[in-house]
Amino acid sequence: MSKRLIGIEIGGSTLRVAILNQDKGQISISSLQARDYADSEELTGQLGEILAGEFRIGDQLVASLPARSSYVRHLEFPFRDEKKIAAAIPFELSSQLPVAMDHCVTAIQHAQQADKGATVATATVPTETLQSLLNIFEQADVPLHLVDLAPFCYTAGLGEQIGDGILVCATDQETTVSLVQNGLLVDYRILPSGTGLAQAAQLQQLRREIKVLKHVAGAKDLPISLMGEGITTELAEFLLTSEPMVEKLSLELGGKMVDGAFLPAVALALRGRIAKRDRSFNFRRGKYALKGEWANLRRKLVLLAALFGVVIFIMLGSMTFKYLDKAGRDAQLQAEIVNVYRLLFPEASTIVDVPMQLKSAIRGLQEKGLLLAGDQASALAILKEISSQPEPTTVEIQEFSLGAAELKLAGRAASFESVNTMAKILGESPMFTKVQITDSKMSLDGSRIDFRLLLAIANRGAEQ
Repeated sequence: MSKRLIGIEIGGSTLRVAILNQDKGQISISSLQARDYADSEELTGQLGEILAGEFRIGDQLVASLPARSSYVRHLEFPFRDEKKIAAAIPFELSSQLPVAMDHCVTAIQHAQQADKGATVATATVPTETLQSLLNIFEQADVPLHLVDLAPFCYTAGLGEQIGDGILVCATDQETTVSLVQNGLLVDYRILPSGTGLAQAAQLQQLRREIKVLKHVAGAKDLPISLMGEGITTELAEFLLTSEPMVEKLSLELGGKMVDGAFLPAVALALRGRIAKRDRSFNFRRGKYALKGEWANLRRKLVLLAALFGVVIFIMLGSMTFKYLDKAGRDAQLQAEIVNVYRLLFPEASTIVDVPMQLKSAIRGLQEKGLLLAGDQASALAILKEISSQPEPTTVEIQEFSLGAAELKLAGRAASFESVNTMAKILGESPMFTKVQITDSKMSLDGSRIDFRLLLAIANRGAEQ
């Protein structure tokens, strides 16, 4: 995901804004804009117009305070514990600064380990100076994430391009001369900006400060890079009279060259690539930390959470409605099943599991069906066999009891001869293997013969 790096350089009468895009480590230029202003009100309007629109999460807006407004000190401590160092810094600074600490704001760099403890670089600016800068952005409704200090912000953004050398940054407010080694600021000097008669004296002072920094570095020949709107051809030619390596600093981003006047703003934008640097400051801390952006983000998160809650509520409501609907339909179907079961089996007294009971009843009916008409020895087949036999006399069957392997018949006949004839005929049938008259007697009035037959069924006997 790409994010924007925005550097804002506020000069004495000119506002310069550099907007860069960072996508997967690649930096490209989105826009470079310069606006003139006459007072703070016009400055606020120009700033709001250039940066109008909604800011995205991840955007970094960086501005700086002039070097001449600060007091930079390097403090030494015999311990390395960060909490102890933070607690001791105000007391140490109060004895080294010409102003009261109550009216100042301090920013510190990360502690650097020394042989017997640690050294810490601190920068202190008047509270009024910092608050004036913050008021401009608050009135323009522009979130400011980092407030660094010149020239530390320049080397933090352009240190990799400079490497080892001297960086001269000339603006309409001040001129800074910085000694850069391995891309880090080692020492610097501040010169006031001026024109007219003071120009010659200023050029001489610039030459002297360059020589002092070269002496500090212990090198006679160091490349000198120039940037800022105050860099003129006259200044470059003057330095070339005594310095062999002088050039106007140029920078290419995404195939586009950056004009030297915009390099301070671009350096501020590049400073936003890393929130914390060992050799840079950020006064946007503590009570001066950016709160408006978090408030906007919190509102968005609250709205997102509310929207998410509404979606979850709708989903739960839909699921509950579907469940209740299906539960109601299930109960209705269950009641209909019970009613059908009662209609089919009115004699049933207990209803527990209708599907299982229906299956059991179906199996019973199937068994009865097989018993009646399932195979060659079914009840229907036996009845048909008995009824198809010739009857010399009338025989009345009163009882028909079919078992697994035998058949019991009971009835009435006109005579004993009729009973014997029927038994003989049935015995000759292939359906029965044995026919036995188990009982045969005359009724009391002598009008009929009551008999009982036991028949062994051929097929059923084989199956058993």
